[in-house]
Amino acid sequence: MRAYLSLVPLFALVLAATLLTVACGGPTPEPAAAPAATAPPVASTPAPAQPTETPPAAATTAPAVAPTEAPAAQPTMVPTEAMPATEAPAAAPTEAPVMTAGATVFTLGEGTIARYKVEEVLANTGFKIATGETQDVAGSIAFDADGAVVADGSRIAVQAATLRTDSNRRDGYVRNRTLLTDTYPEVVFQPTAVDGLPASLGDASGPVEFTITGDLTVRDQTREVSWDATADFPGDGTASGMASVMFTFDDFGMDKPRVAIVVSVEDEILLELDFVGTITGP
Repeated sequence: MRAYLSLVPLFALVLAATLLTVACGGPTPEPAAAPAATAPPVASTPAPAQPTETPPAAATTAPAVAPTEAPAAQPTMVPTEAMPATEAPAAAPTEAPVMTAGATVFTLGEGTIARYKVEEVLANTGFKIATGETQDVAGSIAFDADGAVVADGSRIAVQAATLRTDSNRRDGYVRNRTLLTDTYPEVVFQPTAVDGLPASLGDASGPVEFTITGDLTVRDQTREVSWDATADFPGDGTASGMASVMFTFDDFGMDKPRVAIVVSVEDEILLELDFVGTITGP
C-alpha cells in the first residue's frame, strides 16, 4: 500500500508532463502552419494582382482623359478663331449686295460699238475723218433707289487694240505709238453721276436726253469728262442710244500722228458709244 501510494505522485507527475507537452506542442504547429499558409498568398497572389490591376486602371484612365480633352479643346479653339476670319470677309460681300439690292443696272449688250473720230489732211487724198471702231466693249452702269449712279458698280471698258480704221498702217501707228495698247490694253470709263434720267429707269419712256459724268482713263492718264447722250426706252426692259465726248491729244498725254503722208491732224478727238443694253432691277 505504501508502494502504491508512492507511485501516485509519480504517475501524476508523468500525466502532468504529458498534458503540458500536448498543450505546448499543439499550439506550436498551428502557428507554424498559419504563417506558412498566410505568407504564400501574400507574396504571390496579392502582389501580382495589385500590379496587374493598377497598370490597366492607370493606362485606361490616362488615354481616355488625354484624347478626350485634347481633341475637344482643339476643335473648339479652331472654329472659334476661324469665325472672326469668316465674318470679316463676309462683311464686304454683305455690303456690296446692300448697295445694289435696290439698284437698277443697265448692262451693255451685243451691238454696242465704240468709235473714235479724228479730222486729218492726207497728202494724197486731202481732208478726211479717220474713224476707228470696235465692238469689243463691255460694262454696265448701276443706279441706286434714288437714281444716283453707284460708281463702284459701274464700269465700261473698250479693248483699244481692236479698234480698226480703213488703214492698217494707221491702226498700227495708233496701237503702237498713240495708245500703247501692249501696256494699256483698255480705255475705261467709270460713270459717277447722271443728269436728265428719271429716278427709276423703269419709268423712262421714249427718247430721253441726258448727261453722264465720270472718269475716263486713256493709257495712264485719268480725266473727268461729261458725255452728251440720247437714249430710247421702248418700255420692254431695253434701251439704245448714243453718247459722245470730245477731248484733245494733250488731255491724255498723247502725241499726234506724224508721218510723211499726213499733212495735219486736228487736236480734238471725238469718242462715241453706240449702245444697246438691258435694264434689270426695280
